[in-house]
Amino acid sequence: MQRLFRLLLIASVITLNLLVPPGYGQSTHKPDLVLTILHTNDLHAHEDSFLENGRTLGGTARLTYLIRAIRANTPNVLTIDAGDIFQGTAYFKFYSGATEVAYLNNAGYDIYTIGNHEFDNGSDNLAKQLKAAKFSIISANIDASAKPELAKLIKPSTVRTIEGKKVGFVGAVTPDLERISLTTDGVRIKESGEPTAWIKPIADEVQHLKQEGIDKIILVTHCGVDRDKLLAENIPAVDAIIGGHSHSRLNRPVVITRPDGSSCTIVQTGCYGRTLGKLRLSFDAKGQVINPATKYSLIGITDKLGESPDVKKYLTEKGQPIQAMRNNILGFALANFDNRSVGLPSDTGMGNLVADAVFESGSKYGATIAFHNRGGIRGRIDHGPISLEKVEEVLPFNNAIVVASVSGTTITKVLEHALSDNPSGKFLNVHGLKVTYDPSKPSGKRIASLLVEVGPNKWQPIEADKTYKVAINDYNFAGGEGFEFAGAADIQATKIRLADALVAYLKRHPKISPLSAVRVTPVESAISDNHMLPNKHHTSVKGAVN
Repeated sequence: MQRLFRLLLIASVITLNLLVPPGYGQSTHKPDLVLTILHTNDLHAHEDSFLENGRTLGGTARLTYLIRAIRANTPNVLTIDAGDIFQGTAYFKFYSGATEVAYLNNAGYDIYTIGNHEFDNGSDNLAKQLKAAKFSIISANIDASAKPELAKLIKPSTVRTIEGKKVGFVGAVTPDLERISLTTDGVRIKESGEPTAWIKPIADEVQHLKQEGIDKIILVTHCGVDRDKLLAENIPAVDAIIGGHSHSRLNRPVVITRPDGSSCTIVQTGCYGRTLGKLRLSFDAKGQVINPATKYSLIGITDKLGESPDVKKYLTEKGQPIQAMRNNILGFALANFDNRSVGLPSDTGMGNLVADAVFESGSKYGATIAFHNRGGIRGRIDHGPISLEKVEEVLPFNNAIVVASVSGTTITKVLEHALSDNPSGKFLNVHGLKVTYDPSKPSGKRIASLLVEVGPNKWQPIEADKTYKVAINDYNFAGGEGFEFAGAADIQATKIRLADALVAYLKRHPKISPLSAVRVTPVESAISDNHMLPNKHHTSVKGAVN
């Protein structure tokens, strides 16, 4: 079995190495140091393997097995995680991050940087969990002085000596931390100005390492690929960036070449432990990366890999309270529900499902319109039975529904913000509205048409001065993702958790099918008024599900 695994591993690496950029692979130089970095990012508490489109993916027992196998047969290896190990499955619901820290410890991770979701249960919880860490915790741009117990755990950088040569690692988190995480408890970003002020504390730490004589410097960031590019361009001493946050699966590294001829290699694995990144950096005697001698691959974590018995046993024990949720079947999906748009941002089957669940719960308080941000949906539903565990995975946050009266002008501004540059997690799924937008227009002026449902299959243009009652999660209503609901009246905090709203929806509609994009669409694919589909969500088939 061990021999078969090694053959499969070699085959997968050979195949994936065919995907790396031209110039990578065959070296004509003699490297002064070769460093192999195994890396993950945005694991989001996906300790167990999971099914996706009929395939078994991920799982920390398999990741650990692979990491241990590579480390046992490869010199000069470091294992790194680029943040957001917390939040996303019932493991976090029950253990608040303890199982994620245990995974990094057991798999032998060396370095980790903090992600924004590590604050989901507050800074005190983060400090409590990270006290068990056996790895270096780095972040150069977090000011945790408001929480001394957390502050003493975080260092701006760490230095590792490999074959007598020092390599520096500097951590960083997204400058949006305080905007997208409302539970940091006073922990803040040192410099949050845009577009480049936030880079300063990171650049300062890199400069500090240079002054210490270190000429090989790698960033470990939870900033997203676009910001990683800015870091690479603005800090010439950085040789590579191990990234996270944007959930970008980079089958090929992004290589930034600077005017002085130096380069920076940016890598990221996607999310949820679907792949393990393997970056083999070759440095010359001056500390410069030799691109032709540098290799990169993503290794798929599938059921073709073995599982570490100790980790599997640990998960069996910790998974006992989760098993009851897994066995509690709430409904049946007649097709796959995805949360990703194809091409320009538009509504999705998964987003519409959640928006309709928010609407049905909010309608008891008079709501006629519902919103939910895409970033608040953390999973997909595949064709087949829908368990309570899956619902908690899709909507893991302890956010509740708020109902409030707002003007048509406010609704328009809210949607313009949702459709502004790089919408990503702030894109809003809707119920009771039809939105078409022109992505070529400047932010704030993109909405081409905004209709509100006034009856079955009846739509009217929204009226700026008219009051509408909306349902939305309390995270967005309180300003999460930068939304503003100034002037809202008749505010009702329902205390209905989003996951509970979806549970209630599935009990009322036990068999569901996804709706194609018709609610928020770019002008190129807008549906004419004469062919508007009803703003009903899915085919809802009566009958209980066993």
